[in-house]
Amino acid sequence: MVSPRHISPLVREADLCTTPATVSRAVNWLTDERLAVKVAMPEASSSILQYEAQVYEQFAGSRAIPFLHWSGSDGDADILVMDYLGPTLEHMRRACRGTLTLKSVLMIGLQILDFVEFAHSRGIILRDIKPHNFAVGRAPKPENPSTIYAFDFGLAKMYVDPLKKTHIPLRTGRTICGTIRYSSHWSHLGLEASRRDDIVALGHTLLHLLHGHLPWQGIYAASVEAKIARIGEMKTPTNVALTELLSRSPAALRNFMAHAHGLNFEQKPNYGMLRGLLEGALTEHGWENDGLFDWMEPELAPRGTLLPQEYQYLLDPEAVPTTTRPLSG
Repeated sequence: MVSPRHISPLVREADLCTTPATVSRAVNWLTDERLAVKVAMPEASSSILQYEAQVYEQFAGSRAIPFLHWSGSDGDADILVMDYLGPTLEHMRRACRGTLTLKSVLMIGLQILDFVEFAHSRGIILRDIKPHNFAVGRAPKPENPSTIYAFDFGLAKMYVDPLKKTHIPLRTGRTICGTIRYSSHWSHLGLEASRRDDIVALGHTLLHLLHGHLPWQGIYAASVEAKIARIGEMKTPTNVALTELLSRSPAALRNFMAHAHGLNFEQKPNYGMLRGLLEGALTEHGWENDGLFDWMEPELAPRGTLLPQEYQYLLDPEAVPTTTRPLSG
């Protein structure tokens, strides 16, 4: 167990989380271990990190989350101390010149799907699935560079009533939760989120990693409200923007999205079928789920990679970091 008095701050990285908090890299001076320290901003709710710590506790046992070393208060600040992860999937997409190969996307999808199923089995929906909230592990642990880790659970929510043990009711007039680019079309209609929204968001995430762009990115409208409404229209299953994108996508992802769009509010996703779609696509192309992603074997990426030198130490324990500045943009 580590406490705040055992850590020395390195770099502040407010852009690494979506909840109102800052994240800093730090070192446990007892073990020389690099850690991530998340501190609630003064204007944030006093309970936001306490809530997130409870979510981490609910997810204990999953290999897809960073280890939570300590949580609590230090003075007026709420703090989480956890394993420090490597670059996010969004950083890696950019490093690979904007897109990932289908093989990498399928392997990523399998790992995230496993975690989503795990979270749902705990009665929790994530409500903010996106490439920015998943990161690769860091060497020297041999399995880490091939493991996709989830983090930033400030928007996670119970979809099962803890007392009644029943599914939460469908409510309308809800505000969009999460990141608009990846959220479901139901969220644009003001509907309460459920497991189906996580599956749609995962589908949008995989499509973005594969194509490098979603059709509703960069659109203009007269107002924010009009833009949100327009994006919601483009996300509907029959809209030409989405159908054209899916027509350029492999059958596995088309069928993945078809299943997601067909789910009812309380319906349990068929995780096994979705997993079979992704695994089947790997087999169809003669690929193995070997954990060798584009950024690990740049020659496999069709357009090469622009992996910054400062990221090499994340995958190679012998490499020395030249800087700890993340990709920008």
